[in-house]
Order: sequence, then C-alpha cells, then structure tokens
Amino acid sequence: MLVKKRQWYFQRLGNMGAWVAALCLLGAAPVMAERVIILGFDGADPHIVETMLEAGELPNLAKLKASGSYQQLGSSSPPQSPTAWSSFSTCKTPLNHGIYDFLKRNPKNYIPAPGFGRLSHAQLDTSGNLKAPAHYVSNRKGDTFWKVASDQGMKVKALLVPFAYPADELSDECRMLCGLDVPDIRGTQSTYFALSTVFAKSESVPGGQRLALRLTEGKGTVQVPGIRNPSTRKYVEVPLEVSVDAAAKSVALTVQGKTVSIKEGTWSDWTPWTFELSPSYSVKAISRYFATEVGDTVRIYMTCLQFHPEAPYAPMSTPESYAGEIAERDGLYKTIGWAYDTKALERDDMTEAMFLEDVQRTMAWREQLVLDEIDAGNFDLLVGAWTGTDRVAHMFWGYRDPKHPRYSEALFKKYGRVVEDTYLKMDSIVGNVMKRLGEDDLLLVMSDHGFHSFRKGFSVNTWLIRNGYLTVRGQTNPETAFTDVKFMYDRKTKGYTYDWSKSKAYGLGLGMIFLNRQGREKEGIVGDGEAAALINEIKTKLLAETDPESGDPIFRAIYTNVNPQGAATADAPDLQLGYAEGYQTTKASAAGAAPKEIFSVNNKKWSGEHASSDHAFTSGILFANKPMKTGATLLDLGVTALETLRVEVPTDFEGKSLR
Repeated sequence: MLVKKRQWYFQRLGNMGAWVAALCLLGAAPVMAERVIILGFDGADPHIVETMLEAGELPNLAKLKASGSYQQLGSSSPPQSPTAWSSFSTCKTPLNHGIYDFLKRNPKNYIPAPGFGRLSHAQLDTSGNLKAPAHYVSNRKGDTFWKVASDQGMKVKALLVPFAYPADELSDECRMLCGLDVPDIRGTQSTYFALSTVFAKSESVPGGQRLALRLTEGKGTVQVPGIRNPSTRKYVEVPLEVSVDAAAKSVALTVQGKTVSIKEGTWSDWTPWTFELSPSYSVKAISRYFATEVGDTVRIYMTCLQFHPEAPYAPMSTPESYAGEIAERDGLYKTIGWAYDTKALERDDMTEAMFLEDVQRTMAWREQLVLDEIDAGNFDLLVGAWTGTDRVAHMFWGYRDPKHPRYSEALFKKYGRVVEDTYLKMDSIVGNVMKRLGEDDLLLVMSDHGFHSFRKGFSVNTWLIRNGYLTVRGQTNPETAFTDVKFMYDRKTKGYTYDWSKSKAYGLGLGMIFLNRQGREKEGIVGDGEAAALINEIKTKLLAETDPESGDPIFRAIYTNVNPQGAATADAPDLQLGYAEGYQTTKASAAGAAPKEIFSVNNKKWSGEHASSDHAFTSGILFANKPMKTGATLLDLGVTALETLRVEVPTDFEGKSLR
C-alpha cells in the first residue's frame, strides 16, 4: 500500500528531482492522512443543526467545528435522496449519473417506472430449477469514488450508503454492505403486514398487506403472501399461526415450526421464513413482529419480508458472504433498504411510539456496525450512513411547524422535538467515532440535503391542463373542463387518458416537466424550433403562480435543460421545479395523474419534504476535523477523499478537492 502511495507521489512530483524520491525511500515521505472516514446523515438540516449548536446541544459537532471546519453543503438539483446520494457517490451531476427522481418516464409509452433501478426476479425453467438468479439493475451511471479508490489499491469499507445498490465489485479485503435501495423479496421498497381482528377482510393497502385475523378460543391462522412464483404469477403463501393469551397480554406466533412469544407493546426477535417456489428452489426471508394490542382486540404489526442476510434473494454485499458474516457475528438484522416503515405509520398500522423506538434501535445498530469496522481497522477509506434523521423529519415535521395543518400545541409538546432527538443521536455517533481517530485521519460528517415543511400540494398536471399545455381526451375547454385523471394510462381499456396529439407538456415525478417532443416522445408534437420558447413560457408562468389564499409564491426557482450536455441526459427533464417553503408536488400528480384541484392541503403525517424544493436553499451540512475550502458541494467530498489518499481522480469527476 505504501509503495502504491509513493509511486503516485513520484508521478505527481514530475521532474522535481531524484533527491525527493531518495528521501521518500529513506522514510521521509510527505505527511499524508492515514485514513478517511465519512459519516453521512440523510436529510440533516443545517438550520436545525446551527440552532442546536448555538444552544450547546451538539457538543461533538461543536468540537469538530472549533478544531476543523463547518459549512453548509450544496445539494443536487433536485435535492432528492436518490439524486443527491448518487451525486455524492459518483462526484457527478445528474446530467452525468442519470438519476433525476424517484420516478423516470419511458418516452415510448409515457408510463412511469422506478427512477433508480429495479429488481429482476429469479427465473425458473420448466422443471422448476433455477435458470437465472435474482439480481438488481441500477439506472445510475458512473463509478463510485470508493470503487475508484479500491481499483487503485486502497482498502475500502462502504456501509449502508443510500442508493448505492447493487454492491460494487471491489478488490480483496474491501467490504460493502448495501442500504437504501435494497428491496424486500417482493421487489418493493417495503411491503409491511398488519394482522388484526378488526379487519373485515384481507386486502392490499398502499405499502402494505392487511390480513384479517379470526380467532377461535384464542387461536387463528393467516396466510402470509410472500413472493410471486414466476411460473404461476401467484404469491406463495405460508401460514402464520397466532395464539392469544388476552389475560396475560401476550401472543405466540408460529411459522414453519418456530414460535416467538411477545408481550403487548414489545418487539419480537427476527424470524426466518422459507418460501418454496418449486421442489428445487426456495427463497429465504426474515421478519419480526410488534404486538400493538392484545386483548379483546388484537393488532399485530409485521415487517416486510426482508432478504435473509445469510442467504440473500439477490446479492447485497461485497464480498457476497459479507452480509452473512455480519449475521453470524451479531445475529440477524434489518436488511431492507427503506429501513423505517413510513407507510405503516401513515395508515396507523404502526404507532408513533413504535416508529420512534425502531428509529433509535436501527440507528444504534448501524452505529455499532460502523464502530466495529473502525475498530477492526484494515481500511484506508470508510463511508457509513444513517437515514433515520431523514425519515423522522418526513413524518413529524408538521408537529414542529405552527403553520402546518397537522400542528397543535398538544402534538408539539409530544413530538415537537423528535427530529432534534435524532440529531442528538447523530452527535453521539460522531463523538464515538472521534474517539477512534488517528492523528492524521480525516473525518467528514455530511448530509445530502436539508428539509422544509410540506403544507400544500401543487398538482403540476392539473396546472398544465388548465393552462392549455396538457389535454385530456374528450376535453373541450381546458379552463372549465372537469379534471380528475387517476392515471396516465388505463390498463383496463389499454388507452391513454391524455390526448398526446394535442398535448405539449406533461409532469412526472416529484418536480419534473417534460415537453412532448417530436422524435423523443412516442407521439411528440413539439418541434426543436419551438422547444426553447415553450420552456421559457412555462417557466415564466409558473414563477408567477401564487397561493390563492396567502398570495405567497409557489416557486423560488425553475431550472431548465434547453440543450442538456452530459453522458446521461436521456431522462433529463425539460423543466425542474424549485418549490418555495411549504409547497411540493402532490403524490398523485407525481405519478402522472391530474387531481380535480390544483392546490390541496397536506393533512398527512408525511409532513416534511425536500424532494423538489429549490436546491439553492436546501443545503446539507459538512463538518470536518481539518480546515476545508468554502463553497463545498456533494460533488467535492469523494474528490477530497481521493486526493487525501493520494489516489488519482478520474477526469470525468466534476468535483474539486476541499483541501
């Protein structure tokens, strides 16, 4: 390793003289950092951090600021997690890594699909034997900076970095465990299960499966649908036996001969499952339970069916055995990328107390993993990440914002500081890592974006319809036509909802607008000669849009891609929205629908947002134990790490070193 670093140094010295080389060989090599450690906290907001610093609540981060440096960190445009973390990992803008949103559109049929990637399920032959294993296909382009380091001989540990899936191929002795983006065995970001005696029937709900529990003398069985059989297209079901002791407030849950018992208000240990797709091929999974209520009414929450780390449905680590090695050492652990069940909390199938307890437990587990890997040594670069700071902000922001529809004094007293609680945990994690630093180590603590309140939704497609840019089939007058489009494409009638022969623009994703361009979209009508003027016209009208109740502007900025340049521009939107405080795209409009009204009050628990806020005022944080140049952005951290390790930086990286 030292030889590689010295070789690099000699190359950088050029013709400075053989005496420098001689000094190096004699042991007088230039001083360089022994290691680089980067700790990432998804969505940690600089304004909250700075307020807590002033109040003396973040002592470890305060030490970093005093002895090294602190600044706000420029995010990506848009400041969405898949976009931002991809920019962090590849040191490139979206125009070169290609991740613009949680969704992407197919210009051949206008239908949205996941923006970051998809799970390709296992394929079986006619005899039921495995023909092709499950694997994940990422839409992101470009190598991560830790792979660049690995390829040049550095020892790397990349732990739970969001949207860095599948795992990179790294050199021997390197380790990578994937986090956010790892799906469940269904291929979804997380499909939870809720069992209850109050459910009239078993049914699918957004993000979950509700299973009706029928008890006879305290006993009952539900069929848990796990994974689709590729041959029959039906879900393989496994029975879950439930035995309730109402007097003792406890429940016993048995699956495939293994029983766990839990009291009301407690979590179970992890439970293994096996779903047999054929006599010769099975898929293993894990889950755990929480007894929400045990008495006359029974309510049980069950996590999604996650990859079993000792036998993952699709690879999730480098080497592939690493995920299992952690389980062998520490026991079974949460493997789902969307680590916190926001959908279950939204639907009250999980309580706020359960959710917050799970956040604390998961953040602590991730902390221990990172500390264990630091203590084990044998690395030059270590990157570890936590997402609890982001999810709590999404779900509890409304209780800390007096202007939010969900706010009340009572709820503020109960939940008004839970976001800050995750920052206290962040500070504690940083402090424990600081205790393990060597004198020459470089420590960076960062977040990918900040946060804002989400008080009102703006329906982009409804606005486009009302302003004559998007046409609904059969519509005669866009200003008065009834608009309540549920989806862009009706799978039952196999027909489009919109009349593409008359539509010039459409919205998709959390902040993207695309022109219906000739030669690009299947039924495009906008020619190249009119595109720039149309983009500017839509931009001007949107910037003039105000809230009809308050008069506040809806947007701080609108960003355009008239003639985008880069290696991954195919999915670049023509206009990228930059919302002002309090506003975001409605979820329905993001999926391509057009609700009846342009504005809607956000009464949902998902009350904090950042996805399509103006990135210019949605910065993250950057602390370092060394002085750093100002004006830092997400693109710069990987370059800084590589320069510090004396690793050659690829010419297509767009960041700069902060040293």
